[in-house]
Amino acid sequence: MFSQKNLRLLSQEEKSTTAPLDIWYQEKHNNEVSFGLHVKKVLHSEVSAFQRVDVFESSGFGRVLTLDGLMMCSDRDEFAYHEMISHVPLLSHPNPKRVLVIGGGDGGTLREVLRHDCVEEAVLCEIDGAVVNAARKFFPALAVGLNHPRAKIHIADGVDFVRKSESNSFDIVIVDSTDPIGPGEGLFSGDFYKEVKRILTPNGIAVAQCESPWENNFDLAKVYGNLKHAFKDVYSMVGSIPSYPYGFWSWGFASDSAHPFETIDLNRAYAIERSTLYYNVSMHQAAFSLPNFLRKKLAGVVKNA
Repeated sequence: MFSQKNLRLLSQEEKSTTAPLDIWYQEKHNNEVSFGLHVKKVLHSEVSAFQRVDVFESSGFGRVLTLDGLMMCSDRDEFAYHEMISHVPLLSHPNPKRVLVIGGGDGGTLREVLRHDCVEEAVLCEIDGAVVNAARKFFPALAVGLNHPRAKIHIADGVDFVRKSESNSFDIVIVDSTDPIGPGEGLFSGDFYKEVKRILTPNGIAVAQCESPWENNFDLAKVYGNLKHAFKDVYSMVGSIPSYPYGFWSWGFASDSAHPFETIDLNRAYAIERSTLYYNVSMHQAAFSLPNFLRKKLAGVVKNA
């Protein structure tokens, strides 16, 4: 949402010396906390068939994409999210050739996935074409993933796309979804994760964003428990994303056989490190060291709690 602080009529004398309007984006969480950014210019605003899509230029975080008023990505810190959700599973798999990204219409996850030359095809399924169009127009550094020759883009419902996909057809599935409300709600269910497991190869890996460990509005153990409903082993990994709620984020790593950090392909990892801003091998390993309060929340659900 956007707000104008202390807006009032100005006298003619004031108009000649006053600064531009003081416009702020504010995202509130559970009537507990809020995150605000100074808005230099609104670049795009539309209501698609699924949600409101806004792009604005901020003073501190560069260009920002929001969906229904909720932060999705910013120029300043998008790399932290996209690098961790992509490189951790790809470097934990011995030879990922085919990768599916559910959501992620901004293209950032695809960009990171396609840094791996071993990936022969990266498929993205995004429900809202308006997000893809906005990314291509306003976020060229992200949209390189959308325009890559090894990428295939489908504008479709992710749940339906997975249900219709062939068994054992992907080595890795990345669920780069929005919050578990609105269009993204179905991407957090146990039944959906069972279908994800079906379309994975025997040594396949699924990774899903799992919200902030500081979030009190829903049961974090249930979010991870839905992954556990489908997969033998589930791990939680964490990282810092300043523009996301509470600044501290988590992802679920799920597989029947793969370990998230004991079998990192170090040759590929060190090559990837040369172009990343957040990911490195040490961060990969450290991401699975959880603070005690999160261990307590996820005890009996994830293997590293």
